[in-house]
Amino acid sequence: MTISYNLDVSSSSSWSFLRIIFRWRGSIWKSIFIELIVWTICFIIIACIYRYALPPQHQLKFALLAQYMDGRMEYIPLTFLLGFFVTIVVDRWKNIFANIGFVDTAAFYVSNYIQGDDENILTIKRNIVRYLCLTQVLVLRDISLTVRKRFPNIDAVVSAGFLQEHEKKLMDKVPDDFAKYWMPINWIFSLVVKLRKEGHIAADVLLNAICTETRNFHFNLRTLCNYDWVPVPLAYPQVVFLAVRVYFVICLIGRQYIITEGATNKTIDMFIPFMTQLQLVFYMGWLKVAEALLNPLGEDDDDYECNYIIDRNISIALSMTGLTKEDMPEQIRDTFHSGDRPLYSEETAKLPVHELVGSVARLVVDGEDEKVKMVPREVDEEQLKYMREKRHSTTGLSKRLKEKLQRRSQSVSLRSLEDTRGVGDLDNIPNRPKPWYDNHDFTNHDFSASMPPQRTLETVNEEDNQSDKSK
Repeated sequence: MTISYNLDVSSSSSWSFLRIIFRWRGSIWKSIFIELIVWTICFIIIACIYRYALPPQHQLKFALLAQYMDGRMEYIPLTFLLGFFVTIVVDRWKNIFANIGFVDTAAFYVSNYIQGDDENILTIKRNIVRYLCLTQVLVLRDISLTVRKRFPNIDAVVSAGFLQEHEKKLMDKVPDDFAKYWMPINWIFSLVVKLRKEGHIAADVLLNAICTETRNFHFNLRTLCNYDWVPVPLAYPQVVFLAVRVYFVICLIGRQYIITEGATNKTIDMFIPFMTQLQLVFYMGWLKVAEALLNPLGEDDDDYECNYIIDRNISIALSMTGLTKEDMPEQIRDTFHSGDRPLYSEETAKLPVHELVGSVARLVVDGEDEKVKMVPREVDEEQLKYMREKRHSTTGLSKRLKEKLQRRSQSVSLRSLEDTRGVGDLDNIPNRPKPWYDNHDFTNHDFSASMPPQRTLETVNEEDNQSDKSK
C-alpha cells in the first residue's frame, strides 16, 4: 500500500508543494489528525476550568504550576531522541526492502543455463523458479500480516498452486517443529546437480551461477526473518513514544495563558495556542513516521505491497522459463544507420537537450590550436639528491627496526618455549641452535691450562699504609 507521489514532484515548481501537502492518504494529516483534535479539546477544557471554575487562590497555584512546567520543557530532549530513533528505523526500512526478494536474476539463469526444450526439462525449470517463489511465500506469511491473511494455512498455499500435494507430504515427513523454509531450496540444489550430471547444464561454472543466485535469494529471505525476529530493543521505542506524548501532556498546563496578577507571560491572549499546535504537528508527525516504518510489513498506507511482489515474481518467473528456442525473435538488420540522429516526438523535439560533458571540456586554453611540443620535465638535481638521501635514511631506519623486532621476537619465542616445555624437552629438538646462555658444553672443560698464571696478592694492612704516607 505504498503511496506514490513521484509524478507530483517530477518538476520543481511553486505548485509542486501544494500538490503533495494537501493529500490525505498516507499524509501527516491522516496520521496525527486524532491526536491533534484530542489535544486541542483537552487544552480548551483545562483553559475553561482555570479561567472560570477555579477560585482565585487555586488559580494562583495553577499559575505557579504552569510557570514551573513551561520553564522546564527543555528537560525532555525531543529532537535528540527522535533524530536517532528515526535514523535507525529508516535504515531498517531500507534494508528490509532491499532483501524482500526479486526472482528475476535467478529466472534468467534457470531459463538460459539449463538446456533442453522437451516437456520434462521445461517442467523442471518451472518447478525450480516455483520453489523460489514458494520459499518467499513461506517466509512472508510468517512475518507479513497481509500475506498471512492471504494464506492463513498451508492448505491455502497448496490451493494457490505454489505447493503441490505430494510436496506437502514430503514436508510433513520432516520430524521437527521448526519452519521448513529450507526444503524448497534443498530441492533446487538437488535438481540442478542432477541436471549437471545428465549434461543439461553445459559447465560447472553455469551450475555454480545458478546455485549462487539461489543462495543469495535464500540469504535475503533469511535476513528478512532476522529483522522480524530481532526488532529494535523495546526500551528504545518506549522511551521515544512516551517522551513525545508526555511532552504534550505537560504542554496542556504549561502553555496556558496565565491571567493571575503579576504573571510574566503577558502576551497576546490566544485561547488556543497556535504555535504549540504547530509543534505538535511536527513532532507527532515525525513520531508517526517512525511508528509506520518500524514494521513495514503490516497494513499501513506506506507498508510494502508484499502480495504484489509475490504475484509479480511467480508470473515473470514462469513466463521466462516457459520460453523455448522458437520463442526467440528472428535476427534481422535494425533500422539505425551510421550518422542517423535519434528521433523524438514532434512535441519533445523542440525541447532543449543539455549535454552531459566534463566541467572543463569547453574551457579554451591559450594556444589550443597550435602544435604543442612535448618535452621532459625539468628536475632539480639538489632536490633529487635530497629525496634519494631521505629515502635511503628511511629505508635504513626501517631495516634496523625490523632486525631488532625479529631478534626480540626470537628471544621471546625461545623463552616462551622453555616455559611451556621445559629445558629437558628443548634438548630433544633436532638441530636446535644453542642459546647464548647454554653452558652445558663447558661443565667438563679444564680452563687452568689456557688461563694465564695468577699473581699472588699481598696482604696490605691499613697501619702500614698510613706509616708510608707519614714518611
